[in-house]
Amino acid sequence: MRPAGTMRQICGVVAMAAGLTASAWAQPTLPMELRIPDEVAVPGGVMQVKLEVTEPRPIFTGGGGWSFSDYDQFLGLAIGSAGGDGAAVGVMRGATLTLRLASPTSSLGVLPDYPILTTTLRVPQLSPAFQLGRRSALDLRIDAFTGPGGTAIPTVTKAGVATVASGASVANVEPGGATVGAGGVITITGTGFEAGTRVTLKGTALASVTVVSSTRIDLVPAHDVVMHGAELQLEIPSTRQRLGYYSYQRTVPIAYTTDSLMRAVEPAFPQVHWTAAAVPFAAPTAGQRLGLAVQNASAAPVVVTLRLVNGSALSAPVQGALPANTRLVASLAEYFGTSCTAACTVRVQAAAPIQVLGLLGDVPADAVDPVLPVADTIVPAVLDFTSSVNAPSYRAGDLLVVTASFTPGAGAVAADAYVVLATPTGQYFSLTSGGVVPGISPLYTRATVNAASSVEVLRAPMPMGVPPGVYQWLTALAVPGTAQLLTPIRTTPFAVVP
Repeated sequence: MRPAGTMRQICGVVAMAAGLTASAWAQPTLPMELRIPDEVAVPGGVMQVKLEVTEPRPIFTGGGGWSFSDYDQFLGLAIGSAGGDGAAVGVMRGATLTLRLASPTSSLGVLPDYPILTTTLRVPQLSPAFQLGRRSALDLRIDAFTGPGGTAIPTVTKAGVATVASGASVANVEPGGATVGAGGVITITGTGFEAGTRVTLKGTALASVTVVSSTRIDLVPAHDVVMHGAELQLEIPSTRQRLGYYSYQRTVPIAYTTDSLMRAVEPAFPQVHWTAAAVPFAAPTAGQRLGLAVQNASAAPVVVTLRLVNGSALSAPVQGALPANTRLVASLAEYFGTSCTAACTVRVQAAAPIQVLGLLGDVPADAVDPVLPVADTIVPAVLDFTSSVNAPSYRAGDLLVVTASFTPGAGAVAADAYVVLATPTGQYFSLTSGGVVPGISPLYTRATVNAASSVEVLRAPMPMGVPPGVYQWLTALAVPGTAQLLTPIRTTPFAVVP
């Protein structure tokens, strides 16, 4: 990269204390409480089961699972992260869902009014074994959660209970994830709706609410609304029953894989849509299996082309139309006839925006980790942007030096460059040409990466009063003016010690 002196101009000028006060760095000391709220299971209806954080807490990665003893069909899994970068993969075996989740910017868990994860289950009809009043546990198991920098988060858990009861039930909301403009129509389907049913859509004024039938309600928003994660509340007038539902797009799986692990996968995609994406995989170890999930949440089919870059070899294109409102999950061996023994990349080209997620299967653990995509360009995947620090840990007054390093591809590429500090409380501070600013802003805009270089971007003493803990520098290159990443988000942790 040829920075034209921009980084040099801020070296020695940016004072960490100007933007990163001790209070901003403060980290929580109490354990994080994860809970599944109690739910009502209406026979023949649909039940949402949610995983919540009782207090906002930034989450980098997590693992665990929960169990449901009474359900007919698993209908879907959704994730909620403030930055839209959160992803999760569930493996459903019988009544147990094993989960792995990740958010590169640790924006998962910081939304106070939205669950980390939401699952949707179809409830059985009444039977001799499934009667009104039946109670079943919604058991919760936590393996490990980490915060910014990969620091372990101590957790406490609270399981929920599902109680079988009669009443109304929300089955689905369409569209579940798209943006609906003012005057558009949002349709709620379910059972037990009545004339006069009250409906609210949190944060959104409704121009009209029409109860079409006992199984359908139409809403018309007064202004534009993003439906992914939208919270709906219904009140049935005759019984005063209150229903809550979190909206997300429930796509239909197609072409079921024959791979025993990938067949059990339930993906929750990041809220990023791609026409050109690359999914980078590290060299798999024994017991790991690689896969890919693609999702078309739109109302029209999309032609998708896949290629496997395996070492210096580029596979022949694999192409097909992904139907409207569908997803496809399969192993790389099923897509391409071969998988990878070394580091490799799957290139995804789509005629219209789709969602993409890599899958790193852990066969012995019967679990799958999400692998997040980056933007695909003609430049090979060796293009990279990383950072380093001058020591692994610091005390108040110690000199902190941050160096950014650029590794070019085969040709020049224009990019926005980000150097961001993530604190354990989920706050972000960006290095910019004007100094340290809160939030996520680029240090460079439309910089040209054409040569390997390492440049000092920050030199400042550690301020007094910063609580001990592990912090994290995040570095990445993005397509200019967009949030589409050209490189993975690289992390550089460092510790503040007493």
